[in-house]
Amino acid sequence: MNRKILQKYNRLWAFLLCGVLLLGGCGKADGGGSGAQALNNQGNPGPGSQGVQEGEASEIGEMMSYKDMRYLPEFTDMSEKYGAQLAAGAGFVNDTFYLVKRGEDSEGSMGQLIAYDPGTGEEKVVSESEGMIAAAPLKDGSAILLSAVSDTDYRLSKVDSEGAEIFSREYTDQALYEWKLNARMVADSQDRACLLTDNSVLLFDGQGNAMGKIDLSGKLILQIVSDGSGEVYLYDYYVSQLIPVDFETATLGASAYQIPAMMTLRAIAAGREADFLVCDDTTVYRYSCGDGNLVPLFDLQDSQISNALNIETIGEMEDGRVFIFSRSREVGNDDMEVAVLTPTPLDECPVREVVTIGTVSPGTSLLNSVVEFNRQNEDFNVSILNYSLGGRNYSEARAALKLDISVGRGPDICEIDWLDGTGDLLAKGCFADLSGYLDGSGAYRKEDFISQALDIYSYEGQLMAIPKYFSLRTIAASPDTVGEAAGWDLEDVKAAVQSHPDALVFAETGSSYMIDMCLRNMMGEFVDFEKKEAGFDSPEYIEFLDFLKSLPDNYDDNKSREYTGEWLRDGRALFSVRDIGRLTDFQVLEANFGGSYTCIGYPSPDKSPDCIIQAREAYAITSSCTDKDKAWKFVEWSHSTQGEESELEMMTRSGFPTRKDVFEREMEEAAGQSGTGAGNLGGTTISGSYVKYRNTSPEEIELLRSLIDCAGPEKSMEETILNIMYEETASLFDGSKSAEEVAGVIQNRIQLYLDE
Repeated sequence: MNRKILQKYNRLWAFLLCGVLLLGGCGKADGGGSGAQALNNQGNPGPGSQGVQEGEASEIGEMMSYKDMRYLPEFTDMSEKYGAQLAAGAGFVNDTFYLVKRGEDSEGSMGQLIAYDPGTGEEKVVSESEGMIAAAPLKDGSAILLSAVSDTDYRLSKVDSEGAEIFSREYTDQALYEWKLNARMVADSQDRACLLTDNSVLLFDGQGNAMGKIDLSGKLILQIVSDGSGEVYLYDYYVSQLIPVDFETATLGASAYQIPAMMTLRAIAAGREADFLVCDDTTVYRYSCGDGNLVPLFDLQDSQISNALNIETIGEMEDGRVFIFSRSREVGNDDMEVAVLTPTPLDECPVREVVTIGTVSPGTSLLNSVVEFNRQNEDFNVSILNYSLGGRNYSEARAALKLDISVGRGPDICEIDWLDGTGDLLAKGCFADLSGYLDGSGAYRKEDFISQALDIYSYEGQLMAIPKYFSLRTIAASPDTVGEAAGWDLEDVKAAVQSHPDALVFAETGSSYMIDMCLRNMMGEFVDFEKKEAGFDSPEYIEFLDFLKSLPDNYDDNKSREYTGEWLRDGRALFSVRDIGRLTDFQVLEANFGGSYTCIGYPSPDKSPDCIIQAREAYAITSSCTDKDKAWKFVEWSHSTQGEESELEMMTRSGFPTRKDVFEREMEEAAGQSGTGAGNLGGTTISGSYVKYRNTSPEEIELLRSLIDCAGPEKSMEETILNIMYEETASLFDGSKSAEEVAGVIQNRIQLYLDE
């Protein structure tokens, strides 16, 4: 794992872990006439778009042109009437939403298939059946029903639009209990049913007779859908493809349609102006199979739709409106609502003023914060400019956002922690100083935040961003290798490595990370930043390069995640580069080392303890923002939501609150649980073994506090220098250049950089 991957890994895992639901279809050639720019199946602007020339802004303005049309919502709360835990969306057909309402009991309870007209709000019970768990509504108003008879038996039946039974077939010995609550079913143009279970697809003909079974081993099927012509597709997340189902041969079709791989897809339905209507975490699109293009229609946050994870059914209505059904997946949360969205030009909307937030990839916390803010604020709306729209490549999205900010054509607010090399932007004055806003805030002062977190984006006395959360990065090792006290110097590092000549240096990354590890606090020995003079051709630096070359590097990134703990426990790896974003991360360290460990930190000349502090959800107001007071209103409000996440969001959050009061509250709650034997706290798999989390110990809380006390941010100028070193030391490791030659090249490049 190289340095940049290591830096972004902790952030990216949460993004990818959230899962995907899907896309689909085949047939029509274009994406429909929204006027928005189409994105190809790499998530980039389609043919005809112009490349970015030096000094120009990116094409984000053209990509976001669809935002000129807003889809205004009308919500209907269905929580009290049905409850999210006892209901499931069955489909949207002919402008009618079909809902399965399950009974209170798991066995023998009466379920209902309900037809709901979103235009009038009228409801009709189409059918009642004991044990009903899923349904496939058909275009003529009839429906195919799936009902549980027992843990091993189920019934497939069909009813007409008035509920009269057309046929009923029972099937036995299917271990139904393993998948019945997750079962999803659709029908093709011949009313043949396709039932998706946990690991297979069951096919039935138009009379309910079994046609075959398709094994889904090796696939991760996240959705099943029928297109406008009645062909059935499965979405396989592993290959990011929409694959047709062949009923005649009971196999998956050979042809498939590629979906942008980086999209986190949440819902899919047959479209009217394109093959499919699809939804990811942020945006609803039209998707055309023929050219693989996505045409964005609207952003969920602009329509006040909260948490795309909860979207279960989506549909395109005949008059152009869009229907969305959402229900909570969290146990004990019965939130459930339907939304009917009406396309409306922005200049005709009740709230027309917009503050924009630019981000490389919006996380769940930001998305939900924007929705919550917009639902309660009548002065202006906050709108996200997602530079990864449609699955666009991260590096391209990051470069485009940095370009727009640097030329003064960026968003009003920037989620800055997604960017690398921000020092140049800070030095150019691309961001507003938030010190005055924070001093004048009626809600917070600087003293209310953990000072080390504010230091991350402080520049020459100015506060450029306020992170909501932070994480720490430290170096951990066995006490047998480094002792029990934090803090060491380069000579201690050399001694530890040389006393274990056959061991990998790091368990999670290659030995080249030693450049970061050692030079973090030694850069001043080789660079005088005030005089802008470099000294990387010195004997001391050449000696350091020789030390790097002597390190063993048979590290295999493909095996690291699987064997990290095993390597650390048996001494095949010495050090762990560990991000600490949750208290349970200390338990992971304990499991990896098989017992005690020392967070020794990064070496420094005086052996003082040191670790890196990193930002999560840090919002900066750009200098080009025309109404900074409104932008600050959102930034200030967003910090009021610290620690208020749902249980699911808390589980996936990687970072500690920057507000002292929220941080202390969470520490008190963790300390209060110590020794209580509280229930299932979850766990993780380490080297093939499942490790169950226990309650946090007082010693772990104290360790976290000690790491915060010694934490400091990475310096952006030093990051640029480190990148140069990484590029040039490659020739040292492959043997093509000597340490002296590499030092000379590094010296010349860094001196040129300092002279700029």
